Amino acid sequence: MKTFTCREMGGPCDAAFEGETPDAVGKMGGEHIMSSTDEAHAPMREQMANITEEKKQDWWSWFKGEWDKK
Repeated sequence: MKTFTCREMGGPCDAAFEGETPDAVGKMGGEHIMSSTDEAHAPMREQMANITEEKKQDWWSWFKGEWDKK
């Protein structure tokens, strides 16, 4: 079980997400970003709404590396 904050995943806040796999935690973080309505999360919402498949894969590769570091 590992915990990551929104900020540790590239977002603007300290909301924490805990899970057994990087996929589970990454999904929680993405849902958090997309369901937020504040201005602090607006740039991330925009980025996620328009992300290319290549950029999405780049982020997952990066995040899985961060997961392994913990």
